[in-house]
Amino acid sequence: MYSSFLMTISLLASLGTASPPVGAPDSFLKRGLPIHRASFTWNKNCGAHVACGPAAAAKPGIGAAAINTLAFENADGGIDGKGNEPHVYGPNGACGSCWHLQPVSNFYPSNGKSLGTPVVVQINDVCPMDKGYCDQTVEHPTNTGGFDAPVHFDLCSMGDAGEAAKQFFGEIGPGVVTGLAQYDPGCTLLEKGPFGSGAGTLV
Repeated sequence: MYSSFLMTISLLASLGTASPPVGAPDSFLKRGLPIHRASFTWNKNCGAHVACGPAAAAKPGIGAAAINTLAFENADGGIDGKGNEPHVYGPNGACGSCWHLQPVSNFYPSNGKSLGTPVVVQINDVCPMDKGYCDQTVEHPTNTGGFDAPVHFDLCSMGDAGEAAKQFFGEIGPGVVTGLAQYDPGCTLLEKGPFGSGAGTLV
């Protein structure tokens, strides 16, 4: 399973690493891993009752997020049952995995206010099959809300973890943002300042 992951990464690397335009294709690499188109929402109901259990509730100084069902269930890089690699890669189980997120444009509200800055979040919950946001399937691996994103993140806005959401959404506040996401093996980018604020941009 791990070897198939490495083979896929090698194949993607052979496609080239030139900086892409906004809405980068998933073949673009940074740190040897693909960058995915992503959509993001603001979650105000993210207490201790999360899919990863009470121990995975938002922790001080670390942003938290739910990830779409397809990515959550295929986060071990396993085969999807049709002989294809899943669209999104992660560790053996999504719980506790970290993702580097970069806002690119505000989908709603279109209020002319400024977006925030990139953050690193830890996955502690699963986003149900919400139509338009988290409805990716093996047959249709991108969401249907006009975002064309293989992965969706619902950022926790409660408590200390909510500071990451505020940093990410900026002046827009609660709403819908599109952008980019990359898996962070070992959560190493959490060391780059509060909420991974020093991790820089993905493109």
